Amino acid sequence: MLIKIALNGARPKSQNNFIPQSLFEIENEVKLLYENGNKVFHIHCYDENGNESLNPKDVDALVTLVKSISPEIQIGISSGDWIEPDLEKRMRYIQDWKFVPDFISVNMIEDDAIKISKLLISEGVKIEAGLNEKKAAEIFVESDLIDDCFRALIEPEPEDFSLALVTINEIEDVLNKAGIRIPRLLHGFNSAAWDVLREAKRRGYDSRIGMEDAIHLENGVMVKSNLDLIQYANKILTSL
Repeated sequence: MLIKIALNGARPKSQNNFIPQSLFEIENEVKLLYENGNKVFHIHCYDENGNESLNPKDVDALVTLVKSISPEIQIGISSGDWIEPDLEKRMRYIQDWKFVPDFISVNMIEDDAIKISKLLISEGVKIEAGLNEKKAAEIFVESDLIDDCFRALIEPEPEDFSLALVTINEIEDVLNKAGIRIPRLLHGFNSAAWDVLREAKRRGYDSRIGMEDAIHLENGVMVKSNLDLIQYANKILTSL
């Protein structure tokens, strides 16, 4: 079972000052996690002012940094439309990357997700289809992206586990009826993150954890690093 590390996300440091955003902070976290056996990372890219970025200067620096820690590390970033709302500018940025991430998650519910996905595929990037609700899954199965997508991210947004489970089942129903058999990764957010992790294990899926998804352990203690989260996740998975 793969556990991908979602290192930071779009969370502001006001939520947890230990969320890594600068290259220095990201380097320290990735080194520590890699030394503990973690090799697959989803990292939101930030500029020197602490703003999320898809600018080639920032993406190239991030990818270069992570690969310098070890070339066997797989790094993915987010293509979220809020990072650069101007579609044409976002597309130019992608075309100008010199160092391409191994994979990129694309939120299928976003406008122009299909266009962005096709551009990324043409640049040699593997695509993860982000499915946060039934409609996103429908958009995905109706697209012609499936053969070029290597993973479906089932990522329900409700923070109540019972509601998250409803969303998970709705997404799965769409995928199953369409005969989609690509690997699935299931994860949740905040208070639902830990029960969704257990659900991923029960269903035989990959999952992820990190400070994008949760900043507290189940006992309410705020974590000081992504390692706190992955160590707790491993305890959960070992006990199942």
